[in-house]
Amino acid sequence: MKLLLMILFITVSCSFAENVYAVESGVTITYSGKGAGEVIFNGTVHSEKGSICADCHEPHGLSLALFEMKKGADVINMRKIEMGKSCGYCHSVSLSDTSSCSTCHHK
Repeated sequence: MKLLLMILFITVSCSFAENVYAVESGVTITYSGKGAGEVIFNGTVHSEKGSICADCHEPHGLSLALFEMKKGADVINMRKIEMGKSCGYCHSVSLSDTSSCSTCHHK
């Protein structure tokens, strides 16, 4: 009986939960880009497209989370992105196409 009540409580509590967006609108995170130019993660752009934290920071099915929920816990590099990991899961790029570097990297 206690287990049933706990499950009911959790279900009802979750039904009132709101989506928490990846980064609040108006907030940005800037990465150094290691000489290629800064990369700016724009919370407004991602939240307006409906992205929520869980999209990138929680595991999905048999897949691991794209990013840890701790600053500095992840190493992001172009090889991973090209392989469809980290940012590359949503944003496809090719290392051989250097004409599109400025899409993300700003000097």
